[in-house]
Amino acid sequence: MWIRFVIIGFFSLSAAGMLTYQGIEIFHAFVDFFKQK
Repeated sequence: MWIRFVIIGFFSLSAAGMLTYQGIEIFHAFVDFFKQK
């Protein structure tokens, strides 16, 4: 039972980390795009 919780928590944490990383990358891309104009 506990092993299942640990695995689910690990996957949700890695997914959240990847989403935050992608969001930061997209944000930087927007900033660079508007700075060029």
